[in-house]
Amino acid sequence: MDVTLGCSLNDLKTQAVYRQYTVINVEDLLFPGYLDQDYRSDLEYIQRECHQRLILDGPYIDLNLASPEPKARKLAQEKVSEAIEYARRCNAEAIVFLSTFLPFIGLQSYERNWIAESIRSWQGILAREPGVRIALCNTFEYNPDNLLEIIATLDHPQFELVFDVGHSLVWGQLSVTEWYRKIRDHCRVVYLHSNNGQADEHRSIQVGRLAKEGILKSLSQELREDSVLILKYFEKENVTNDIEFLTSSLANRNTGV
Repeated sequence: MDVTLGCSLNDLKTQAVYRQYTVINVEDLLFPGYLDQDYRSDLEYIQRECHQRLILDGPYIDLNLASPEPKARKLAQEKVSEAIEYARRCNAEAIVFLSTFLPFIGLQSYERNWIAESIRSWQGILAREPGVRIALCNTFEYNPDNLLEIIATLDHPQFELVFDVGHSLVWGQLSVTEWYRKIRDHCRVVYLHSNNGQADEHRSIQVGRLAKEGILKSLSQELREDSVLILKYFEKENVTNDIEFLTSSLANRNTGV
């Protein structure tokens, strides 16, 4: 089991301590407009200097592969394909895309169309042999059922799920442990951050709901041995301390310490 963090390439370059971890999550492709810039020097840096296992975040804001608007889907498909090619050139082991499903709409017609368009879009992308694992991550979902339907329908060895625990604390209608049990067979990577249950604050795992409700301890008992746990913080001052804390907690999870 690996514990690491998500960070920008600039952080990776300037914070030598981040380069000690076996795995690193690079977030730059998540930033709006990143793929419209000249990123060749970033690719060269990764190829030359980054010897860690890489998990990348894909583009997100307003890029919904299941949008009901055909031109919006076309743009999303172009950006997703470019991000996958970037990941392939980096020799990344996986790239993670947020689902952007909007349960608040509350219409069954929207939900069924979103699932159908997601399946069609990902089917086309996977048919082109991406050469990298693609992972779909919960965003605003109340539960993982739609994501599980997409995964089951596509049934592709390079298509998996990522569990964002912080998102489930705000929008989920299941406990964290119940959610994870549903997706465990399809989920290697877990994004960890905490909040107050009202806003997606991306805070330390030692504060907020995760700490106060003992959620992390319960989840740790369920984790797969091949899990990659990634701390996704807005403020990273104490992230390395939290990695040490979590690593120690996991080592002691079966001893009762």
